[in-house]
Amino acid sequence: MRGQLRTVETERADAVFDDAVKSGDWAAAVTSLAKLAAPTTKLHPLTLDQLRLLQDAVIRARALLGGVGRVLQLAIAVELQGKGVPAAKIAAGTAFGKLETKVDESIDGDRATDSWYTYKINIVFTPDPAVVDAEEIAFIQTVRLVETTSGANTDPDQTNQKRQTPSATSVDRRSGKKQGWYGMKDDATGSTQLSVWKKSAPASPATMQDSSSWNQPNTTWQFETMVVCRCGADAGKVYGVVTWGFAVDADLKLIQQTPTVTNKQSTEATAAVHNWNDQAAGSVSDRNAPDQISLPALR
Repeated sequence: MRGQLRTVETERADAVFDDAVKSGDWAAAVTSLAKLAAPTTKLHPLTLDQLRLLQDAVIRARALLGGVGRVLQLAIAVELQGKGVPAAKIAAGTAFGKLETKVDESIDGDRATDSWYTYKINIVFTPDPAVVDAEEIAFIQTVRLVETTSGANTDPDQTNQKRQTPSATSVDRRSGKKQGWYGMKDDATGSTQLSVWKKSAPASPATMQDSSSWNQPNTTWQFETMVVCRCGADAGKVYGVVTWGFAVDADLKLIQQTPTVTNKQSTEATAAVHNWNDQAAGSVSDRNAPDQISLPALR
């Protein structure tokens, strides 16, 4: 009887995985895959793009999967290599180039002296010209700034609030900026926060710097930074993603979230970009800037 139950559960998980792959529900695909006795048998029919999306789903669910997650990551890596992916391009975020993240500052605040906390991060992307078809590469970043316990929005920017998802995620741009690209000036040039990669100067990587600072306690800051083709044949294509952030306790002490790299953006980030574009097309009074410019649809 126990063996029959296992068989029924396995068959159900097998079917759920197939359906999840067809619908693009990679979170459900991972959950069902983890229940199979021989999950590797389900990997071979997947395309490279499907394997990358499954790889992302395993990374996002690693806290729940535990040791099974590590086994699945290894199995996906073996399958990618078996399909001809070089060893240097197997890890998440490496398919289109080299993605590097460095935390430059993580400074606690002090309520007694009203000293603000500061968190500074640098992200660098050096594309592989053999696999990208871009004229320019830049960054789109989302932010979720909430009260840690309740999850209530604490972002003070009104135009930002108007484009937030139900979970309080939005494209990270200050009010008055017409470009949705992180750190980009209104005239589409770089800034002290942003250097755009250009095909005309391929030796200079795309770089961005974010410095977050405030004196608000009990908050959680979550960011998703996407490396995206700004213009060219790959326009809107996401080349890699870094998810990062930190929490701040009642004494303004920082608790860092280890940066995580994935191949593609989360559904929440996709929704946030969609909301930016809706805002750009909507009422002028609700826009981030009167001449707010739409972002490309992510792919």
